[in-house]
Amino acid sequence: MPMTLAEVELEVPVRVSGFLSLSEAERCRLSALGVREGAAVTKLLKLPLRDPVECLVGPQLLAIESRLLHRIVVEPQPVRP
Repeated sequence: MPMTLAEVELEVPVRVSGFLSLSEAERCRLSALGVREGAAVTKLLKLPLRDPVECLVGPQLLAIESRLLHRIVVEPQPVRP
């Protein structure tokens, strides 16, 4: 089963590898914010009431809703030597 961004621990860098059950509007909105396949993402902080979650996507800081975190499929980022 694929790992989603909701399952990733804080401050662990991952790379977006796909999406689960997103509408076209949600996919376009995330893509416009830089959340697309291949993008580097790091969860930084759970905000009050656990929603949204602050994430570093490339060079920008975004607050992503928890319901979307469950639909963003990620893979571990390769460790650089």
